[in-house]
Amino acid sequence: MTPQLGGTLETLQIDLAGRQLRLVLERRGPAAAPLWLLLPALSTVSSRGEWRQLAEAVDDQRQLVSFDWPGFGDSDRPAIPYDAAVLRSALRAVLSYLRITTRQRPTVIAAGHSASVALGLATEWSGLWQELVLVAPTWRGPLPTMTGWPSQRFGWLRRLVAAPWIGPALYRLNTSRAVLGLMLRRHVWVAPALLTPARIREQQRLSRRPGARFASAAFVSGGLDPAGDRAWWLQQARLLQCPLQVVLASEAPPRSKTEMEALGWEAADQLSVIPGRLGLHQEFGALLARQLLENGESFD
Repeated sequence: MTPQLGGTLETLQIDLAGRQLRLVLERRGPAAAPLWLLLPALSTVSSRGEWRQLAEAVDDQRQLVSFDWPGFGDSDRPAIPYDAAVLRSALRAVLSYLRITTRQRPTVIAAGHSASVALGLATEWSGLWQELVLVAPTWRGPLPTMTGWPSQRFGWLRRLVAAPWIGPALYRLNTSRAVLGLMLRRHVWVAPALLTPARIREQQRLSRRPGARFASAAFVSGGLDPAGDRAWWLQQARLLQCPLQVVLASEAPPRSKTEMEALGWEAADQLSVIPGRLGLHQEFGALLARQLLENGESFD
């Protein structure tokens, strides 16, 4: 386990789904600087390392904290039923920890599906946030988005992937380099130059860590979705007690882009567009950092 953002590592023990789990956090930048909490996007290849380019661009202008969600990256990956409530509990634990250790009002910056986790704590926590920034936000997993079906219809898939023998074999097929390359090319990154064999191998190693299949299958099948329709996150956005900034991805998949635009147009205090797809915070991290530093001066 090594730093991915050029910072220092910390571990946080939390009680989750009736078990003690270890979350891995990484902190970078001066302790006295304004605090940004970076939430990685939820995906088969989710990790705090997604924020590396942004962290390098921000350098010492902010104190940055990121972490790996339970079931992903360097955090524990037990075979538990992963859902939106589990992720909200994890985020709640991280926010409580930061409140004790930093005593700052953080700017929470959530990428992709983690936007829904942050919005789920709107009434409970947003009064303690400087601002909430949602980057290429989504509320629905890939299969429900593609089919239009509710996540409940994919419960069989989650059970199948969790089963011994057949589950690991099925997951291994879904994390082949060909499948990962297709996913990254169509939904995550714009530049073909990013899809080098070495980069795809790196993503594959991340996706195939022991226990990774449980949370990944939950994400893909909609098990991490907080609700069944768009009305939920529009309502949650209206309950926020802090400014909301939405960053749209100009080349996001059409159905995801429609949802992003609805949230931005109807609920955001500030709306902007950056090139990229669902991984714009990785691919265009330096551009995103510059924009947030410029736009956030009035809130810090």
